[in-house]
Amino acid sequence: MYLTLIKTFLTAKAAWIKYAAIAILTVMVLAYVYNAGKHSERAEWLSKEAKFLTQQNEIKEAAEKRVEEQQAKYNEILMGVINEHNKEKTELDNRIAVLSNQRMFINTKKCTGSGGVSAKTESSGQPDSSSDRTELSAEDAENIRDDYATAQQLVNQYNDLRALCLPLVEVVQ
Repeated sequence: MYLTLIKTFLTAKAAWIKYAAIAILTVMVLAYVYNAGKHSERAEWLSKEAKFLTQQNEIKEAAEKRVEEQQAKYNEILMGVINEHNKEKTELDNRIAVLSNQRMFINTKKCTGSGGVSAKTESSGQPDSSSDRTELSAEDAENIRDDYATAQQLVNQYNDLRALCLPLVEVVQ
């Protein structure tokens, strides 16, 4: 195409044909230069974008690795807390089972009689002697055991929650 225009320019006798050929040739050269520059700039931009995306993927992979490490650490802590909770619950159940087989007494020497204890005993003068003690009713003993179990469960839950949340808190010094 360029050769045809150049031949037309050289063989043309009229000036207007020469000017038209020069104008067309100039436009074609400018279009070629513009197109080559556009492709060059696009290639440069694409290489920069590829480099940026590579860096972003590296950052993302590093962050995912840190998250996986933290998750593994947290899972280990969580399993430890669950195991400790199960162990404490078993121990508590065993203690309550032992207590439920024992009779419960209160010291009547220290009671004023208005504490719900209906039986009165005589004091032998010696502290904690059998005459200074009164056995609690089965219902009262059961209520005390239930309160003890509830309090121990609350303490265990607090300790479990503290062990679970403590690694999540970063202390800034």
